Amino acid sequence: MQPHVASNYATQEAPLHAQVHSLLSDTVSTPPDFRVSTIIVPDSNRLSGGEATAKVYSAVRGGEFQTVIVISPSPEHIKDFRRIAICSLDDYSSPIGKVEIDERVREELCDEDDDIFIDDTGHFHSTGMDVQLPFLQAVLKDFSVVPLVMGSESLDFCKELGNAVGEIMFNRPTLVVACADIQRANEEGLARLHRGLENLDVDDLTVLMNQENDILVRGKGAVLTAVMAARHRRANAVRIDALSGPTETEPGYLGVLIGRR
Repeated sequence: MQPHVASNYATQEAPLHAQVHSLLSDTVSTPPDFRVSTIIVPDSNRLSGGEATAKVYSAVRGGEFQTVIVISPSPEHIKDFRRIAICSLDDYSSPIGKVEIDERVREELCDEDDDIFIDDTGHFHSTGMDVQLPFLQAVLKDFSVVPLVMGSESLDFCKELGNAVGEIMFNRPTLVVACADIQRANEEGLARLHRGLENLDVDDLTVLMNQENDILVRGKGAVLTAVMAARHRRANAVRIDALSGPTETEPGYLGVLIGRR
């Protein structure tokens, strides 16, 4: 009998700690030659996305970020709920431990736009924030988090949230984390996505991901919002560590670092 091989991240502290630290230690990633403010990483809790995730987090290890804003798509089983939801709790937990939620930033974001609410809809699932937090705990120290779920990925919502997050980034050392997976893609779609990200071309990315002809990105709103926020922060540098199409059993994955030289 073949031994069982886990396909998802563990939900208990010891095995999850081992998975995350093994992925990070096995990853060869050089520090970027620019100051990172934004990353794009897999949303899925599938271990097949672990290499892409670890590459990105290894590159920001030891970064001095006061606040980490994590932007995730709404879980697939929850219908669009036409708002941007920020977790209501005082802290967010992973099996590895708790991290404080930045109440000040949460309130600032809610004050910034009428579509941003303190609301737990879409939170506490096995994707998004629940995937990112163990990696953040492994590579950063002394940080707080702001978990966001996009209940709609309309262009207006992306612009509103991108501007609001961009304003936050001006006032404190902030890392923005966008969570996304590639559900369907052809070669042209992957090439255009690579080019759009490399050039931080919001217009082309918007057309590409909203048409959904050559590529279908789960978390397209998070990607657009993150790129808009990065441009608001005058980003001029991009490193794409991973960009793969889906297979019959697994989604495709993104691993992107964005910042300023």
